[in-house]
Amino acid sequence: MTLRIGFIYHFDDRVWQGGKNYFASLFNAVHAVAGNTVELVLLTGHRTQTTLGAEFPFLQVVRTPLLDRRHPLWLLRQLGRMPSSRRDDPLFGRLLQRLRIDLLSHSEPLRAHGSGVKTLGWLPDFQFMHLPELWSPPELERVRRGCENVCRGSDALVLSSHAALSDLRRFAPWFDKPAHVLHFVSAPAEADGLRSAVSLRAQHGLPQVYFHLPNQFWNHKNHGVVVEALALLKADGSDATVVCTGNTSDLRRPGYFAELMERCRAVGVEDRFRVLGMVPYRDMQALMLRAHAVINPSRFEGWSTAVEEARTMGKQLLLSDIAVHREQAPPGAIYFGVDDPTELAAAMRATLARPRIRTPPPDLQQSYATRLREFGAGYLQIARAL
Repeated sequence: MTLRIGFIYHFDDRVWQGGKNYFASLFNAVHAVAGNTVELVLLTGHRTQTTLGAEFPFLQVVRTPLLDRRHPLWLLRQLGRMPSSRRDDPLFGRLLQRLRIDLLSHSEPLRAHGSGVKTLGWLPDFQFMHLPELWSPPELERVRRGCENVCRGSDALVLSSHAALSDLRRFAPWFDKPAHVLHFVSAPAEADGLRSAVSLRAQHGLPQVYFHLPNQFWNHKNHGVVVEALALLKADGSDATVVCTGNTSDLRRPGYFAELMERCRAVGVEDRFRVLGMVPYRDMQALMLRAHAVINPSRFEGWSTAVEEARTMGKQLLLSDIAVHREQAPPGAIYFGVDDPTELAAAMRATLARPRIRTPPPDLQQSYATRLREFGAGYLQIARAL
């Protein structure tokens, strides 16, 4: 019997590249294990920008105004979901029945939707518990309430790390439904067709040797410690350049990027801290593959897609010493204190003294294939149990 699983997708690819990569990896893993015995259906709004349907021909994409914020049908749906309403999301429930959805996975917070479909919720992390200062009080309450709604509205939960599972136990000790940890796996970059190092250097004026920092410019991603490490390296005569890719806008702290760049100028490393902003994904992969090493200085992660991508390429990784990075445990990673530029500078200096790994180890592809199948099989075991 074919299992039809629906996924609600409510953000643009470019707004949260890590989220897009997560879903792409999950779809790839499930299809690799289950083939046509499982049908994957992406439920999204007409206004949502995503290329997932084009990237995965086996993925059915259903666009509905019920998922377009402030559309009249979206507003009507919200009225049916209000606590005072006796109806439980009947419009969305009928859509799920019409599409013959057996399981709604990784969905937005739902109350019972009247369709009889089980829901598998996804909570990527509990960042608000660790870094509450990044939100205003109303935003903090909105995020907290959203996580609580996912817990109350799901028949089971998927979490990306054991660190997140530990946070769940503290956040919702009353939660008594199944909670599963599922480590996701990123696909390796196909070297064929990726731009050469010469081409990248010519376009962006890059040096032959550089580190890659592929994070959005959000405050918790902690680019500042890299700026300070570069200043220390410059002071002792060491040459190092960090190339950054990612969205430069932080909605929670709009002035963050400007402050960061002002600090670069103040310590004289604006020529060594190179910001390329958003680049095409294949160019990001090429920049990572050609880099001497990859840095993730983040203060908090649910499960880093950047770390997973670098791992599948066999890259040397320099990681902030946080619980999730230790849990990801990429081979040969070097850890440094979250706010310790001296430790990071030492790690960068030691890495520059070694030759760059130009080609991934021979067993990397087999390792990836094994981890991908484990990812897909683990998810399907959870889905079928529901």
